[in-house]
Amino acid sequence: MNPQPTIFISSIISEFYDLRGALRYFLGKSGFRVLMSEEADFGADCGRDSLDNCKEQIEKSDYYLLLVGNKPGTIFQIDKKNTTVTFEEFRHYISLVRKGKSLNLIAFVRQQAWDNYLRNDTTQINELQIELIKELVENSLFENKKIGRWRYTFDKFSDIIAVLQTNQNGLFLESTRKSGIFRTYIKREISEIFKALLEKKEETGTISAITDIVKLPDLGHLDTLSRSKIDRQTATYIIGFCTVISSKDSLMRKINRVFNYIAQGEFSRFDVVEEKYVLPEYIKLTIQTLEILEKIFDNAKTSDLYEQLRNRASDSFFISGIEYLFVKSAYMDLRFSILRLASLTKCFHLNWYDFEKRPDNFYEYRGRAGEKISDSELLQFAENYLAK
Repeated sequence: MNPQPTIFISSIISEFYDLRGALRYFLGKSGFRVLMSEEADFGADCGRDSLDNCKEQIEKSDYYLLLVGNKPGTIFQIDKKNTTVTFEEFRHYISLVRKGKSLNLIAFVRQQAWDNYLRNDTTQINELQIELIKELVENSLFENKKIGRWRYTFDKFSDIIAVLQTNQNGLFLESTRKSGIFRTYIKREISEIFKALLEKKEETGTISAITDIVKLPDLGHLDTLSRSKIDRQTATYIIGFCTVISSKDSLMRKINRVFNYIAQGEFSRFDVVEEKYVLPEYIKLTIQTLEILEKIFDNAKTSDLYEQLRNRASDSFFISGIEYLFVKSAYMDLRFSILRLASLTKCFHLNWYDFEKRPDNFYEYRGRAGEKISDSELLQFAENYLAK
């Protein structure tokens, strides 16, 4: 197989113009070189007949993707028999395979054309198309019927994508290979980020999360602005937490690498039900988790509050309610992230395909208090506020 496998798309252009363009984009994104006669990179020899050019490009291809509808396109004669460019391309494919060329066929027949073929309704489908479909299904040019079982019907683009993404017919999308590679990279980064948020006691081998070692209690009694003295144990926890968070900014590089892997788009999959590209649940969870961690570490780096708290003496520690709210919020976000890192670790190390599908609002939280307000509540508040 070539480093960049080539797919020749065979169909009439007029009936499938938009579909051909969509397939070119989808397959090109998946790592294939796509040959279509209407494109500038087709590689045609201007001194040769157009059908001869098409046949030559088929010979250079690894895959032959055939689209069949009701219309035959321009009809001409060869040896006093009516034919079309698409039919002759298919016959050339047959001849190449009979000579031993390894050339995979992927054939799609529009559902309406298939129904008309079954009814032999020549008022709706051209006789040449009936002959082409019959040849595709019965394969009389072969000694045995080899390829009829690889014929698919479709109504829309999503039906074709659903077939291509199954990796049938030897068409292993490059995106499938790339996503596997990137998943390995993400697994490594997630594991190292998770380890950095754990502590292991050498004498016992016990492993604990940072948020289980440094437990910040509820201090709701603190005055919002005025500082109050708190007990030494709680002060020690606060100082310890601030010290830990301030020392983890090196994890930002790992977080950014994961975002770069995801940004390549290799995890996007076409949802045939919703007819749009979607991300797997584990990638959504990865994005949510790392964006919260990114916020925590970025705040620790840009805010001087953590340094101020670290420098206060634990035996005479004073803190205001708003200062503690800032720290406690980061603490709760870190607990939230560690819980999700545990889920992601199981997913990656146990080779789970994905998590159970969740509604999008499950992944909306990004560690900001404002995200507790829904869009509908926000709109209602805006209307009421403007009415004042």
